[in-house]
Parts: sequence; structure tokens; C-alpha cells
Amino acid sequence: MMIKFKFLFALIFVMTIAFTANAQNTAALPDGTIMSIKNSDAEKLSVSFNEQIEIILPEKTAVYSRKQAEMVLKNFFNQNPITEFQLIHQGKKDNASFAIANYYASKSRFRFTFLTKIKSGKIYIHQIRIEKQ
Repeated sequence: MMIKFKFLFALIFVMTIAFTANAQNTAALPDGTIMSIKNSDAEKLSVSFNEQIEIILPEKTAVYSRKQAEMVLKNFFNQNPITEFQLIHQGKKDNASFAIANYYASKSRFRFTFLTKIKSGKIYIHQIRIEKQ
């Protein structure tokens, strides 16, 4: 009876570890992305950007370097101070993933869509689409 209990405990432990590892591999956004946005910290957010990142805003679309994209988002955060940010959906296929979130500003609401890719085992944001709702 004790051997069965130990085996069952070990099996549950191994399954828990495997599930946790798998859950981490299915994340669509790099670590810290949500907190960076909630804190309006464009500099910290830019650490997760690919070398070139496309940013699609209601008034302009362009491909930027990491530093340029940081300045564009810093400007967006300053013009639209955040009141709430909610991740509503994310998915993954092969080495690419996406996430969709609602960004609430004091006077407006925006939909953020992130496209990411895994490169050298790390998730990088290669596109951010911001649409006014």
C-alpha cells in the first residue's frame, strides 16, 4: 500500500512539473510585457522587441528600430494615460504567437494586438497593433 502511495505521489509530482513547463512554453508574450504596459514603461517593454518592430497606430504605421519604437510607445503612453489593461486572448502556433488585450485610457479605449516569434529560445515582439475602439 505504501509503495502505491509513493508511486501515485511521484506520478502527480512529475505531471505537475510537466504541465508547468508546458504552460511556460505556451506563453504568447515575453515575461514582463503586461507589467511594463501597466506601468507605462516603454523602456522596459522595448527589451522584448525584435531588432525591427512594426508598430501600427491609428494615425501611422511604420517599422522602427528598438529605440525608435520605445519612443513611439512612450509618446502613446503619455498621450493616453492608462487606467486599466486586460489580456483577453492569446495563442501559439509553432514559433509564432499572438496576444490581444484591451487598453483603457482616461478618455479612450484601445485594442492591442501583439505578434511574437521565438528566436534562440526567447520570445520577441515583432509587431504591435493599436486600434482605437
